[in-house]
Amino acid sequence: MPLTPPQDDGWIAFVDESESNPQLDPDVYILAAALVHGTACEKIRAWMGGLRLDGQRKLHWAKESASRRDEIIHAVESLDVLYLVVLLEDISGSTSERRRRRCLERLLWELIQSGVRHVVLEARERTQNKRDLDLLTVLASRHRITARPRVDHLAGPAEPLLWLADVLAGALVASRCGDPGYWERLAVSVEMHRL
Repeated sequence: MPLTPPQDDGWIAFVDESESNPQLDPDVYILAAALVHGTACEKIRAWMGGLRLDGQRKLHWAKESASRRDEIIHAVESLDVLYLVVLLEDISGSTSERRRRRCLERLLWELIQSGVRHVVLEARERTQNKRDLDLLTVLASRHRITARPRVDHLAGPAEPLLWLADVLAGALVASRCGDPGYWERLAVSVEMHRL
């Protein structure tokens, strides 16, 4: 499905990363974005927060049981959210950071073309976050992107909307590793780009 949110400044992209299973699906890097309209953020944030179990800092697909994953997908598939995925299959032996930069460049371009002007990335180490912002500066200076979105880094436990992207990436990894059911339930709302 093409990503066609209305061309207004209200859409926010919440982005998480994943590397696929190194044994079953090696050399794959995924950046997943959940696009939520600003007017729906509070409602969906509360909904996602309600999925967190007692004692959990955040919902994290890789740590959930199969029954919990089914429960999570059931909750997420009914939300008014669009998804964008950039997937890189890289057999060249590039580092994770290099893979991330390639995916982030394409993701930012696609988001900007769709009218998204605010991007929230799950925070990593301070130096890694700076690399993301440096890439944005380089892309803008080289006119590789037509606008400069606001980019924030937030901790996963602090922003439940980031969990949507984690779920999407996890469902895609599961599909690529032989369990397509979760992905099939979300795929109608996903635009995928392969590098």
